[in-house]
Amino acid sequence: MKKILIVDDNNDLRYLLKIMLAEYITLEARNGSEAVGMFKATKPDLVLMDILMPVMDGIDATKEIINIDPCAKILAITAYASKAETILEAGAKEVIQKPMRKKTLLKKTKKYLCNRV
Repeated sequence: MKKILIVDDNNDLRYLLKIMLAEYITLEARNGSEAVGMFKATKPDLVLMDILMPVMDGIDATKEIINIDPCAKILAITAYASKAETILEAGAKEVIQKPMRKKTLLKKTKKYLCNRV
Protein backbone atom coordinates (compact mmCIF):
# COMPACT_ATOMS: atom_id res chain seq x y z
CA MET A 1 0.00 0.00 0.00
CA LYS A 2 1.28 3.49 -0.89
CA LYS A 3 2.41 5.87 1.88
CA ILE A 4 1.63 9.57 1.89
CA LEU A 5 3.28 12.02 4.27
CA ILE A 6 0.95 14.90 5.16
CA VAL A 7 2.85 17.99 6.34
CA ASP A 8 0.81 20.85 7.79
CA ASP A 9 0.84 22.77 11.05
CA ASN A 10 -2.98 22.74 11.20
CA ASN A 11 -4.20 19.67 13.12
CA ASP A 12 -7.71 19.88 11.66
CA LEU A 13 -6.46 19.99 8.09
CA ARG A 14 -4.15 17.03 8.64
CA TYR A 15 -7.11 15.10 10.07
CA LEU A 16 -9.32 16.05 7.10
CA LEU A 17 -6.62 15.04 4.60
CA LYS A 18 -6.22 11.68 6.38
CA ILE A 19 -9.95 11.07 5.95
CA MET A 20 -9.85 12.10 2.29
CA LEU A 21 -6.86 9.80 1.69
CA ALA A 22 -8.23 6.83 3.67
CA GLU A 23 -7.27 4.37 0.90
CA TYR A 24 -3.58 5.09 1.59
CA ILE A 25 -1.27 4.75 4.58
CA THR A 26 -0.91 8.32 5.86
CA LEU A 27 1.86 9.69 8.03
CA GLU A 28 1.86 13.14 9.60
CA ALA A 29 4.31 15.93 10.35
CA ARG A 30 3.53 19.32 11.91
CA ASN A 31 6.37 21.29 10.32
CA GLY A 32 9.14 21.04 7.76
CA SER A 33 11.72 19.79 10.22
CA GLU A 34 9.51 16.88 11.27
CA ALA A 35 8.78 16.23 7.59
CA VAL A 36 12.46 15.83 6.73
CA GLY A 37 12.94 13.41 9.62
CA MET A 38 9.82 11.44 8.72
CA PHE A 39 10.88 11.32 5.07
CA LYS A 40 14.29 9.88 5.99
CA ALA A 41 12.72 7.32 8.34
CA THR A 42 9.77 6.18 6.22
CA LYS A 43 10.51 6.99 2.54
CA PRO A 44 6.88 7.82 1.64
CA ASP A 45 5.67 7.52 -1.95
CA LEU A 46 4.27 11.06 -1.91
CA VAL A 47 4.54 14.16 0.29
CA LEU A 48 1.76 16.75 0.65
CA MET A 49 3.64 19.84 1.85
CA ASP A 50 2.18 23.01 3.31
CA ILE A 51 4.29 26.09 2.63
CA LEU A 52 3.91 28.37 5.65
CA MET A 53 4.72 26.53 8.89
CA PRO A 54 6.69 27.18 12.07
CA VAL A 55 10.18 25.74 12.79
CA MET A 56 10.93 25.06 9.08
CA ASP A 57 8.71 26.15 6.21
CA GLY A 58 7.68 23.92 3.33
CA ILE A 59 10.09 25.52 0.89
CA ASP A 60 13.18 24.67 2.95
CA ALA A 61 11.80 21.22 3.78
CA THR A 62 11.18 20.55 0.09
CA LYS A 63 14.77 21.53 -0.74
CA GLU A 64 16.12 19.20 1.97
CA ILE A 65 13.94 16.29 0.88
CA ILE A 66 14.97 16.74 -2.76
CA ASN A 67 18.62 16.74 -1.62
CA ILE A 68 17.97 13.42 0.13
CA ASP A 69 16.04 11.95 -2.80
CA PRO A 70 16.01 13.87 -6.10
CA CYS A 71 13.12 11.66 -7.28
CA ALA A 72 10.88 12.50 -4.28
CA LYS A 73 7.32 13.41 -5.26
CA ILE A 74 6.18 16.49 -3.37
CA LEU A 75 2.89 18.28 -3.93
CA ALA A 76 2.58 21.67 -2.27
CA ILE A 77 -0.69 22.54 -0.58
CA THR A 78 -1.22 26.21 0.16
CA ALA A 79 -3.66 29.07 0.40
CA TYR A 80 -0.89 31.46 -0.69
CA ALA A 81 -0.70 31.48 -4.48
CA SER A 82 2.13 34.03 -4.27
CA LYS A 83 4.44 31.30 -2.90
CA ALA A 84 3.64 28.75 -5.63
CA GLU A 85 6.57 29.58 -7.92
CA THR A 86 9.06 29.47 -5.05
CA ILE A 87 8.10 25.97 -3.92
CA LEU A 88 8.06 24.70 -7.50
CA GLU A 89 11.60 26.02 -7.90
CA ALA A 90 12.51 24.18 -4.67
CA GLY A 91 11.42 20.89 -6.22
CA ALA A 92 7.70 20.44 -5.70
CA LYS A 93 5.96 18.84 -8.68
CA GLU A 94 2.74 20.80 -8.46
CA VAL A 95 0.74 23.17 -6.23
CA ILE A 96 -2.76 22.41 -4.97
CA GLN A 97 -4.69 25.45 -3.73
CA LYS A 98 -6.40 25.37 -0.32
CA PRO A 99 -9.23 24.84 0.20
CA MET A 100 -9.30 21.78 -2.03
CA ARG A 101 -12.00 19.35 -3.04
CA LYS A 102 -11.56 15.66 -2.33
CA LYS A 103 -11.97 14.85 -6.04
CA THR A 104 -9.10 17.22 -6.96
CA LEU A 105 -6.86 15.88 -4.21
CA LEU A 106 -7.43 12.25 -5.20
CA LYS A 107 -6.90 12.99 -8.89
CA LYS A 108 -3.55 14.74 -8.23
CA THR A 109 -2.48 12.08 -5.73
CA LYS A 110 -3.21 9.22 -8.12
CA LYS A 111 -1.40 11.01 -10.94
CA TYR A 112 1.85 10.99 -8.97
CA LEU A 113 1.42 7.62 -7.27
CA CYS A 114 0.77 5.90 -10.59
CA ASN A 115 3.99 7.36 -12.08
CA ARG A 116 2.19 9.15 -14.89
CA VAL A 117 4.51 12.15 -14.72
